[in-house]
Amino acid sequence: MLEVRQLCKSYGGRQVLAPICFMLPPGQCLGLAGSNGSGKSTLLRLIAQIQRPDSGDILFQGRSVMGDRSFLRRQLGYVPQSSQLARELTVRQQLALWQSACDLSGPLSPDILELLGLEPLLPMPVRALSGGMAQRVSIAMALLSRPRVLLMDEATSGLDQEYVPRLLDWLERYVAGGGSLVWCSHHPAELDRLCGAVLRLADGKLIS
Repeated sequence: MLEVRQLCKSYGGRQVLAPICFMLPPGQCLGLAGSNGSGKSTLLRLIAQIQRPDSGDILFQGRSVMGDRSFLRRQLGYVPQSSQLARELTVRQQLALWQSACDLSGPLSPDILELLGLEPLLPMPVRALSGGMAQRVSIAMALLSRPRVLLMDEATSGLDQEYVPRLLDWLERYVAGGGSLVWCSHHPAELDRLCGAVLRLADGKLIS
């Protein structure tokens, strides 16, 4: 069970995210919807602890995981809206580096490589990737540790179209197998397909 308690964030004295609360049990997908600037990406960054909230807490299985490196590396996968890859590395090196950060050993997962068509990309430098290729690598990094919680911020935006149905099929199986997914999207069809419930934000506040 992932629980978000009273997370809020301000920049320069302006509140961009009002206190947000929700609970996400295993085997469920929660959608996030709202216009650009509504606070969706900020909320995901706070849960992924890319940024620190002004107040609030994040719990997993009943205990706080704020600052818990093991949870963030092994139990949570995060796909940001814009990929954050090291341009000087090859794709293989980028994935291997993330595996090491997650304390994973052994070869790269062949099913993840196949899902996202990464085998031909492994020797390529990240700086040579197209936007769609980079998105596939970013998604792979989120999946490598087989996390129990996935946060995905517009994951199909910019993704090569042939991989969109593959990813959605995989995510359906992930949720059916007990995974917890927070899916942020502007596409109603994706929200309808994946999500048991949808939170809608406007000006940093929940409106439903």
